[in-house]
Amino acid sequence: MTVLDGRSESPAVRGAAERPDRPRAVNEPYLLLPPEVKRLVTQELPAAAAALASVGGTVAENGDLVLQRGAAVSALSAELHSTQGISIQRGTAVTELLTGTNRSPGTPHVRGVLTNSGEAVLGDLIVDAAGRHSAMVKMLGEIGALRPLEEWQDSGSRLYTRHFRPESGTNTWPRWSLRHFAGIRTAVISDGSGMWSVALEIDDADTDLYPLAGPSAWHRAARMYEAAPPRWEGIPWPGVWVTPRVENCYRRFVLNGRPVASGTVSIGDAWAATDPILGLGLSMGVLQALFLRDAARWSADVEDIAIQVDRLTETSLTPVYDRVTQWEDRRRVRDSAGPEQASSTADAADLVDDLDAGPSISARNLLTRLAAAETRGTVTTRTGPSRAELLRTLTSATATV
Repeated sequence: MTVLDGRSESPAVRGAAERPDRPRAVNEPYLLLPPEVKRLVTQELPAAAAALASVGGTVAENGDLVLQRGAAVSALSAELHSTQGISIQRGTAVTELLTGTNRSPGTPHVRGVLTNSGEAVLGDLIVDAAGRHSAMVKMLGEIGALRPLEEWQDSGSRLYTRHFRPESGTNTWPRWSLRHFAGIRTAVISDGSGMWSVALEIDDADTDLYPLAGPSAWHRAARMYEAAPPRWEGIPWPGVWVTPRVENCYRRFVLNGRPVASGTVSIGDAWAATDPILGLGLSMGVLQALFLRDAARWSADVEDIAIQVDRLTETSLTPVYDRVTQWEDRRRVRDSAGPEQASSTADAADLVDDLDAGPSISARNLLTRLAAAETRGTVTTRTGPSRAELLRTLTSATATV
């Protein structure tokens, strides 16, 4: 296996070797490892699980293991380097796909990639794990493949995040939590290292709430929500980190039972990506990687592998993605129509469930938990400020941190 990584630096340099007190964006520094995913990793890759355990972290109330992203990636990278049969090329980005003899009439066959250095890297199977902004759809078009199905949710989210460190002499910090209110989600994210982040998430189109980019306005607004007040015992870093336009996206590369191109499979966020604040990406990525592993064991034919991965994904994981996007669409409609008070909420525990047996069962449990969370959200008594109250608070001249 050859791993091509467009980053020029090793994750060890980007993560663990950085100043431990440097704040990062809310969707960047933490990984959530639910109990069922941790069990899968331990079962499949015990050495990697041990490497993750070595970097510490904290356990959230729902059992999720919360890890600092840089430290976790560094540990996994070290394990990857020590695994026989795997080579890693840093600073090597893929610029285009290379084709060979077609396996099926009219369907391009991908036999390798061309890198930014002009090198041709060939392989029996090209696995795209380049994330939600993968260029695979564009590169497939350049080799004459049918355009894959690609969907982007009409509305995106915008994150406003402040980072905190503890007061001198204290060694306590908040645990991971996520709450849904009318028009706003509040998230508290900590990996147990002594720093934490508090994020307010809004619809990207809700320009009335853009003043949250100001520290004083952000602080006044955050104090209005139930999840936020216990988090103010720390010292805030200057400024508010803004992450604009985070959208749910979905791609399907098998149409009418045939892959648009043979020799390639896209997994993880390169297949489908949800709002990173929900913490679902890691779970779905691990499950889909196992689908790919199993498909490669069942067949050596690359077209069959792509078809099997698509079948397992569509059966088990696409319903999870659909549930998330439908839930968010209904929430936005409900928020825009009123009432003024918040009408839904969910904890991090609502997003995952225990593993019964294998990745397909885990995906079904995940779907069941999401449905239950949505049902409970419609009858909750937790409320936040009305929109009018929130807007008045944002325009208040009272100075805060």
